[in-house]
Amino acid sequence: MTKAASQARVMLPLGDGEAGKQFLRGRLPLLAVAALVVGLLTAWWGRPCAAQEGVLPPVEGLVAMLEDEVRDLPGERIAWATYWKLCWAAYPGATAYELQALTSEGASRKLRRQSERCFRIETVKGENDKSHGLISRDLLLAVQMGQLAYRVRAVLDDHRVSAWSRPMAVGTRHTP
Repeated sequence: MTKAASQARVMLPLGDGEAGKQFLRGRLPLLAVAALVVGLLTAWWGRPCAAQEGVLPPVEGLVAMLEDEVRDLPGERIAWATYWKLCWAAYPGATAYELQALTSEGASRKLRRQSERCFRIETVKGENDKSHGLISRDLLLAVQMGQLAYRVRAVLDDHRVSAWSRPMAVGTRHTP
């Protein structure tokens, strides 16, 4: 930068000579406070939000299984139901767990809170001749898998929560 350019820059906001120095001296405390406020706000806005700060790891050790219940009916018929059960590893410090249903329309706003480490839901059921067994069960489970999934997170005693686990489709089997 040339000498003329630097002088022009100084002279424009402050004026020339003693008047410029007086202007600067009178405003110096105000400028220092303004610089401090701008620095603090910049540092504050640059911080992660509370939801990101100290994010806890997700619930792990997910195990999904299917459980069948069959009862005999009169006339050589049966009624059957298949339940999907999702379990997970204990989370250190957890006082409860929250489950969230996920569909093709998105995540449910309503969370299911429970203290147990397993969640069980009826997925499909049927009634038919005993000789046919669990007729169409696998087909019905395949349809269900594309419609509903769940994810789980831990709730700690200080009202913090872990990150969500990965979603598990209802009707699937999974072992870690």
